Amino acid sequence: MGLFKYQALEADNSIKEGILEDTDQGSVARRLMLQGLKPLDIRRYNEPRKHVFSFEKIGQHKITKADISFFTNQISLLLKAGLSLDGALRIMKQHSNKPAFKDFTAEIEKKLKEGKSFSQALADYPKYFSPMYVNIAKAGEEGGILPAMLTRISQYQSAFQDLKQYIVSASIYPAILIAVGFLAIIILLTTILPRFEILFEGMGRQLPFHVQFMMKLAKVISNNIIISLLVILAPPVGLIFFLRTEGGKMFFDRQVIRWPLLSSFVRDLETTRIFRTLQVLVENGVHLATALKISTGVASNREYQRLLGQATEALKEGRQVGERLKGKGLLPDLAADLLSLGEESGQVGLVCGQIADHYEQELRVRIKRIISIIEPLFILIIAVVAGFVVISMLSVILSINEIAG
Repeated sequence: MGLFKYQALEADNSIKEGILEDTDQGSVARRLMLQGLKPLDIRRYNEPRKHVFSFEKIGQHKITKADISFFTNQISLLLKAGLSLDGALRIMKQHSNKPAFKDFTAEIEKKLKEGKSFSQALADYPKYFSPMYVNIAKAGEEGGILPAMLTRISQYQSAFQDLKQYIVSASIYPAILIAVGFLAIIILLTTILPRFEILFEGMGRQLPFHVQFMMKLAKVISNNIIISLLVILAPPVGLIFFLRTEGGKMFFDRQVIRWPLLSSFVRDLETTRIFRTLQVLVENGVHLATALKISTGVASNREYQRLLGQATEALKEGRQVGERLKGKGLLPDLAADLLSLGEESGQVGLVCGQIADHYEQELRVRIKRIISIIEPLFILIIAVVAGFVVISMLSVILSINEIAG
C-alpha cells in the first residue's frame, strides 16, 4: 500500500485534488471512476520531510522540454474530457506550482482572448514550439481534431526522446572508460613515477631513453599541475569553441559525412529524423512541400538541409522528391526509391513511417556495433599505456645490479 496524489475532473468540469491510499495507480483510478470522477493525473505521494534540502525550487523560473511535453499531454487530455481550450489553459494555470509555467499558460490564454488561434499563439514561442508542432496544431484546428493531433505530437516527441536517451545511455560507459583511464594515467605519472626517481638516483649509469623521458614528463606534470591541465584541455576546448562558430559548423558538417565510421551513423540518424517528421506531417494533412520545408529545420547537418531545400524546389517544379534525393550519397537510395513509390501510390505518409522505422532500427544496431568496438579499444589503449610505464619501471628495477655494477 502507498499514498497517491491525484487530480480528477468532476461532473461540473472543476478539478478535484486529494490523496488516496491504495496498492497502485490503476487501483486509485478505478476508485475515482466509481466516484464519478475522471482521473487526470495520479502520482505517488511522498510526505515532505522537514529540514531536508530540496531541489524543487531549482528551475522554477524556466520552461523546460519536460514542461512542454506536460503542456501537450494535459491540453490533449482536458480537451478530450470536454473542456474548451480557454478552460483547459485556465485549469492548468490554476493548478500549476511552477511560476514560469503559470505565466506561460496565462500568456497563451491571453493571446487566445485577443483573437489569435491556438497555433498562432504557439508560433509566437519558436523556442518552445517547432514549425512542425505549430503546423500539426494548425491542421488539428482546421480539421476539428486538435486533441488527436496533440496526442500525435506527444507520441512524436516521446519517440525522439527515447532515441536520444538510447544514444546518451550507450555513450555513458565509453565516456566513463575515457575518464577513468585518463585519471589512472595522470595518477601514475604524478604520484607513482616520482617515487622511483629517488631509487634511480646515484646508480652511476644512464637510464634508458624512454625511462628518462617518462621521469622528466612525470616531474614536469607534478611541478606544474595547473599548466599541464591547461595544455591537455586546451585542444578539446578550442575545438568545441571552433565548432560553435558558423565556419566551424560548416566544416564539421562537410567532414562528418566523409569519415567512414561516422558517415553511416549520421546517415541513419538524419534519415530517421527526416522521414519520421515527414510521416507525422503528411499523415496529418500538411502538404508535402510544407513538410519538406519543416523537415529542413529538423535535419541537424547543413548538407542534408541543402539537399532537402533542393528537393522542395524540385517538387514545386512538378518533379518527384524521391528522384531528387537519390544518388547524392547522403540519404540511402533505398529510402529515396521507397519515397518515389509512395508518391506514385499516394501513400507518402505510410511509406515515410516505414522508412523511419527501418532506419531507426538500423541506427540502434549500428550504435551497438560502434560501442562494442570502442569499449575494448579504449581498454586496450589504457592497458598499453599503463602497461608500458609499469613494465619500463620493472625492467629498470630488475636490472639494478647490472646498472650499479
